[in-house]
Amino acid sequence: MDFLKYFPIQLDNTKIMTGTGDAAEYDICRMIVGVHRHYSIFLTKEKIRRNQRDRDYQECIINEVIEKIRFRQYGSMFFRREQLLSGDEFLYFPVPYELFVMCMRAFGLMNRKSEPIFFYYGDLLGYTLSALTLMENNFLSNAYPLCRSMIELYLKILILKKHPTASTNYGKFCGFEIDQSCCSQKYPDEFIAIYINRKFLPANSKSNYLHFGWLDCIESYDTKRNNRYSIYGILEYLMNDDGQKDELTHLKFFYKMCHGYAHGSTIHVKYPLLQYFEIASMIFHVIRPVFTDICQTISFPVSDEDRFLLTVLDRDFKKLNEQYQKKSTENFELYYISC
Repeated sequence: MDFLKYFPIQLDNTKIMTGTGDAAEYDICRMIVGVHRHYSIFLTKEKIRRNQRDRDYQECIINEVIEKIRFRQYGSMFFRREQLLSGDEFLYFPVPYELFVMCMRAFGLMNRKSEPIFFYYGDLLGYTLSALTLMENNFLSNAYPLCRSMIELYLKILILKKHPTASTNYGKFCGFEIDQSCCSQKYPDEFIAIYINRKFLPANSKSNYLHFGWLDCIESYDTKRNNRYSIYGILEYLMNDDGQKDELTHLKFFYKMCHGYAHGSTIHVKYPLLQYFEIASMIFHVIRPVFTDICQTISFPVSDEDRFLLTVLDRDFKKLNEQYQKKSTENFELYYISC
C-alpha cells in the first residue's frame, strides 16, 4: 500500500460520497487504461483480449502503472479531472505522461542554479507544456503551431550554445522585433542601417532578416543561399555536425509537417492517434536532450529518480516509434475498432 503516499488522501465522508475529492482509484484507473491502450495500438480485438487474460501482461501493466504513480507529483497531480473535449486521454499514455513529468522536473532543476541559457529553456518548456495541455484536452491540431515554435527556439538555442558571443546580437534583434511588432509597426532606423549592410544581399526580405539577421555575426555561418535568414538555414548549418545529423533530420521532417497546421487549412484529422504519434515524437526529440543538458549545466549529479525517468522514457518511446512506423489507414481503422 505504499503507493497511497503519492495521493493526498483524507477521510472525508462528504468527498467520498460526492466524488469531489482526490480519489486515488480514479487516477490509477486512468493510468491503467493509458498504459493498456499504449500496448494495444494496432492489435486486433482477439490479441487485446488474450493480453488482458495473460498473467505476465497483467504484471507488466501493474509495474508500469506503479512507475507512473511514483512520478505523480510531477505528472497527473496537475491533470484535469475532466477533458474540455472528450476523447482519448493521450496524456495518460506513457510517453506524453513522462514528457510532462520531465518538463516539471526540468523547472525544478533550473531553480537550483541561475544560468543565462535557462531563460531560453524556460520559454521552450512553456511551449512544450502548452502543447501537452492541448493534447490533454483533445485540441490536437492546435498543438502543432506550438510544437513548430518549440522546434524553432530549440534550433536557435543549439546555435547559440555553439556561439555564445552571438547572444548579444540575438538579444538586439529580439528588441528590433518588439519595436516593430508591438510599438511603431515600422522597422527601427538602427535595424534598417544593419539590413542595408547585410552579408548576403540577394536575400532581400526585411521580415526574414528581422528574425534571423543576428546570424551575420557568426563568422562560420557561411550559408550563401536564399534560405540563409531562415530556420532552414540554421538547420543546414547545424546538420554539418554529424553528431547531431540524425536527430536534426527528424526535427526537419516534423517542422515541415507543422506548416499545414500553422499556415494552411489542416484542422480536422480523421485519426487523432496519428497526431498523438507526431506531437509526442516532436516533443521527445527536443525535451529529451534539453533535460540532459540542464542536468549537465547545473553540474549536479543526475539523481536516481531522473536516471530512472530517462530509462523509462527511452523504453516507451522506442515502442511508440515502432508503432509509428507501422501507421497506415488500415491500422488506424483497426485501432479505433479494437479499442
